[in-house]
Amino acid sequence: MLKPQEKLRKAVGGIIAILFIVSSIIIAYILIDFGLRAQQEQIETLRRTYEVRIKAINIAKAVEGTWNYRGVRLTISITNNYVEPVTITGIVILYEDGTYEVLKEDPLPYTLAPGETLEKSKISVKEPVSVIFSAGTLEIITSLSAERE
Repeated sequence: MLKPQEKLRKAVGGIIAILFIVSSIIIAYILIDFGLRAQQEQIETLRRTYEVRIKAINIAKAVEGTWNYRGVRLTISITNNYVEPVTITGIVILYEDGTYEVLKEDPLPYTLAPGETLEKSKISVKEPVSVIFSAGTLEIITSLSAERE
């Protein structure tokens, strides 16, 4: 037979063992839950990043820019074929000698509704090599190159 003091020691040891097992289970649950939440947040961040990239690609495919140079008149046309309004925030004209000109005057920035075209004409003594413009929505801005007509 066990003495009452030994029974008490075994009972206390059993209680401590049960508390240790329960606390281990709780800690394991917390760590697993934390890991799953971190993974979900990372997946959501990646999803948003890909959505923004896809939208930028769609804008780049849908917004068309053309330019032509006749004599001293440069005409730039930008058409929005995207499903949402797109804002044209800037136009850069690159010249053959390596110089460039940034058009920032009225009406820029200009918001084009779907199907709308922005026409811009200016006098230029030098012939451009390329015309680049930036277009975007509230979340995205992308740079595009206009094609020569």
